[in-house]
Amino acid sequence: MANPQCENGFVKIANTLMEALARIRIPGEARQVMDLIFRKTYGFNKKEDAITLSQFCLATGIKKPNCQRAINKLIEMNLVIKKDNGNIPIYKINKDFDTWKPLSKKITLSKKIMNVIKKDNKSLSKKSTTKDIKDNITKDKSNVLLKEKKGGFSLDSESYGLSELLFNCILTANSHSRLHAFKQNDKKLTIQRWAKDIDLLIHKDKQCPSLVREVIIFSCNDVFWGPNIQSGDTLRKKWDTLVAQMKRNELKEKNKSEGDKSSLDAAGRALKYL
Repeated sequence: MANPQCENGFVKIANTLMEALARIRIPGEARQVMDLIFRKTYGFNKKEDAITLSQFCLATGIKKPNCQRAINKLIEMNLVIKKDNGNIPIYKINKDFDTWKPLSKKITLSKKIMNVIKKDNKSLSKKSTTKDIKDNITKDKSNVLLKEKKGGFSLDSESYGLSELLFNCILTANSHSRLHAFKQNDKKLTIQRWAKDIDLLIHKDKQCPSLVREVIIFSCNDVFWGPNIQSGDTLRKKWDTLVAQMKRNELKEKNKSEGDKSSLDAAGRALKYL
């Protein structure tokens, strides 16, 4: 039976920081990674620490590809600051919680879509698990065409995985989609074709894979965009508009959350005088 005691060590975190953490929604694996950063820094009275990807995996039990995605998510939300020193990355908690970027409004997904997301657990390339994603964004359109000539995108590539996610999300959202009638070979060819557009988004347009994933899920579950984003080509053509709309929704949700908090604070102050 576990019996932890503060005498054996503890993590010293300011109350205001803990309260800020309670107000922001963080994906499960990203929160696990963030907790480890707390342990490695504040747990040793340090502001920052060098942590390898293997250490993250060992401490959290999360696979390397998912660990890397979780780290990218924390950086994207501005919860964690990462510094590359040419060797082992250095991480620190961003204490300025006013600069944190919350996730978009939580969407209730069907069990089918959740299964699609769970299956999106493809292995990243060797570079993706050892260096920051930005180091890999060096390919251009000619590289994409070269890969296609050699037999298409590999099934464990990010571009193919995101293309397959888009395909399956469309199937789930629309039971009458013509894609349901596709035979296995037609399905693979379609996913390969869409993977080209998504690969261009990542490598030519310099978009983060985690953001592409978010936009795919957002578009498939949006009342307006769901019926309009039906291929990798339309996803890329409408990309700027999709991202802008998603960010506007995030801002509305943040303002609503802050408004609710202000109302609660005001009510609390009023009760003191009753």
